[in-house]
Amino acid sequence: MNIRSFNIIFAIFLILVILGPGTVSAYYLTLDAPSEVRVGQPFNVSGSTNVPPPDQIDVVLSLSSNIPIEKDRQSVPITEKGDTTFNITFQTTGYEKGNYKIEALSQTMRDFSAGSRNLRVIKLTDRSDIVRFSSPMYQDFDGTLEIETRIQGYDDNAIQLEVQKGNTSVFGPESVPVSRGLMKYELPIKEPGAYAITFTDSKGLIGIYTVQVGEEKESSAATPAPVETTTPIVHETDTTAPTKTIVSQTSSAETPKSTPSLTPSETKVPDITTDDKPVSVEGVSSTAAASRDSPAYFLVSVNQAPVTISTSSNEDWVMEYKTAQGSAGVKLNDKGKDSPEQVTITDSTNEIYLKVYPYSYKSSGDVTITASNAASVGLSDTAAQAFDAPPRYGNSNPSAETKSPAPIAGIILGLVGAACLLRRK
Repeated sequence: MNIRSFNIIFAIFLILVILGPGTVSAYYLTLDAPSEVRVGQPFNVSGSTNVPPPDQIDVVLSLSSNIPIEKDRQSVPITEKGDTTFNITFQTTGYEKGNYKIEALSQTMRDFSAGSRNLRVIKLTDRSDIVRFSSPMYQDFDGTLEIETRIQGYDDNAIQLEVQKGNTSVFGPESVPVSRGLMKYELPIKEPGAYAITFTDSKGLIGIYTVQVGEEKESSAATPAPVETTTPIVHETDTTAPTKTIVSQTSSAETPKSTPSLTPSETKVPDITTDDKPVSVEGVSSTAAASRDSPAYFLVSVNQAPVTISTSSNEDWVMEYKTAQGSAGVKLNDKGKDSPEQVTITDSTNEIYLKVYPYSYKSSGDVTITASNAASVGLSDTAAQAFDAPPRYGNSNPSAETKSPAPIAGIILGLVGAACLLRRK
């Protein structure tokens, strides 16, 4: 073989490698969200993706910390081909200030292109502690709501004030004068109740404060009216004639305690249970590497029910499981990094399919799965197929849907072409 023939074969080989199965994903997912939000204000998250159906995009709001704390989750179903755009609103009332993250996850665990932006960081700020009320937070009802506050470090000469009772706006929003950080206002009101006072300035929301004025009017009298019910009374001569009975309602203190009867549906023990406190699990184990982009798929062969399955505690693991190939999956992520995810399954089944991966995209490592009352635990293509993932371990028959034979055909054609060139030489 001369040098020219070698160069031709080498060039064909390089082209086949480049055009082989290692292509970059063409799917993208992009999120847009504000970088800073005031606590108590809702904020909007918009996004777009071209992932094909069927799929579902979970948009998760989490408090960033050593162990991320999920605060809210909203889902976007993917039902049509092409680009899908979405808008989601998250509420922040009652949240603590700090750094939060918005993350978009594909339930089919698709790989997105390098240009995708499916993670955003949001800072929640809180200035509600700069308002100090001089007027009492509980006031007697005399037709006036007194609002007197001192706003620390406030240099503006006015502030936006709004007062609401329930969902009804009683006043504003309207600018109210502020003198040296002190604001006074007497607002005429028509009825007692809880009034929500909202302060806003040019920087956004400061805070919402509730003042109770008098007592709410009771919707019912202290002694409720008797309730008329009908109770059938059986007579020897007439078995159908009802008689009216007056039943007086008494307070809870006068009502004798009784144990209500439970229907079978109320006393049924659920088939799947989780424990708040992890227990030590003894049984067969298997360890494998797992990451968010490359989950580990385990098959648990069951000896007898119940089966308790536990992850290791070296990472914040997410465990999904199915008790049959076509059944719905159940996701567990109740614990943090220092506690294992754990579930007890009492269903009568021969096999349990597991999908395990870390909660964070930045994490990866070895996860150990331990199962009691199990004959074996191991990596399995059957488990991967239960979660609609392609075979990867080579220990089961692949599904009917396989990869295109185009790369193999290209290699064969390339080798045939190279052989023809050599024969001509």
